[in-house]
Amino acid sequence: MLKIAAYHKPTTLVEAAALLAEDGRTIIAGGTDLLVNPRYMVGVREVVDIRKLGLNYIRVENGWLHIGAGATMRSVAQQAALQRLANGILARGAAVCGSPNIRNMATLVGNIASALPSADTPPALLALNAEVVLIGTNGERVVPLDNFFVGPAQSVRERELISELRIPLADCDDFRGGFYKIGRTAEDISMVNAAATLKIQGGTITRARLVLGAVAPVPLRVTRAEEALAGQLA
Repeated sequence: MLKIAAYHKPTTLVEAAALLAEDGRTIIAGGTDLLVNPRYMVGVREVVDIRKLGLNYIRVENGWLHIGAGATMRSVAQQAALQRLANGILARGAAVCGSPNIRNMATLVGNIASALPSADTPPALLALNAEVVLIGTNGERVVPLDNFFVGPAQSVRERELISELRIPLADCDDFRGGFYKIGRTAEDISMVNAAATLKIQGGTITRARLVLGAVAPVPLRVTRAEEALAGQLA
């Protein structure tokens, strides 16, 4: 049983960041990892619930696709723009993340924040060149997802919350993509997953991003294969 001394429900990002700056506090949004995995609660005495911050958006603005920290896997899987983007690789990754009940609660940002090697959506996000927007008491900073993960269940976050993920549409709107997952069952965690995007001009591959999950401590960019594909006929 979880023993929580205090449960905070901030109404602004500034308030949430200030709360998270104190020791012994953690964020909850969907709660599907936090509430079932005791290791996430080691040393935690208080919880900061960010569900009242209005972060459940998915929107296109100024050439970027923004996905707020409250957007669930179900909403990502069903969002029309994401179903079209690079053959829907991110929507497809979200659609196979756990059971329907899990997808109704789990958030895309939570899948990134947990930094688990077997997570289903980081490969697709990396293949789409996504960025992470972090909020702390010192303000906002943006980190390329390529630089976010540092090890199993470890990231560059330092008492910060992820307010959103964003994808540069100008960079990848014309990408072709693919996503594949192998698990013990349809609802199980991945034994391996993979995502790829290709930019093709005049029948030739001009750029490739290939990412594997669950095969290394962090999602793995297969850069040698990317380089080998560049210049090949599609």
